[in-house]
Amino acid sequence: MKIATEFIVLHDDGPMPEEDKFCPSFWRSKHFDSDGDYYYENIDGRWTNLEITKLESNDKNSMLVVNTYREKDRNYEPATHEIADLKRYVDYKLEKRYLSDAIINGIHNLSVTSLCFETSNLEDYQEFLKTVHFFWNIPKVSWLILTI
Repeated sequence: MKIATEFIVLHDDGPMPEEDKFCPSFWRSKHFDSDGDYYYENIDGRWTNLEITKLESNDKNSMLVVNTYREKDRNYEPATHEIADLKRYVDYKLEKRYLSDAIINGIHNLSVTSLCFETSNLEDYQEFLKTVHFFWNIPKVSWLILTI
């Protein structure tokens, strides 16, 4: 059975955590692949994309994808559709769709982060949920949950 989940987190803009804080066992695995703009120099933690795959011999790989869209102060425009698609949550705020949520309305520089995960391994899924919990507990302010 394959599990696929996406969490959308709305938060104040700021540096992202170190990439190895996201599913730490993946980084320690003997067989993994990673990509993203987190490795760019002189971006001071303001990366927008991280993809890490834990490679399994049975082709039942586990994959984490983190994308962030910032309302302001972007170092560059999003290069992928997945990141650009997060802009709609910023548009929703500008359209005053979140009027009933004082926390979201109090954010002056909104960022939207998507944490997507696919796996067939329940232990890897548990680590993903711990990663989401870790991310929520960095002074973040509100979130929406979408499950695929």
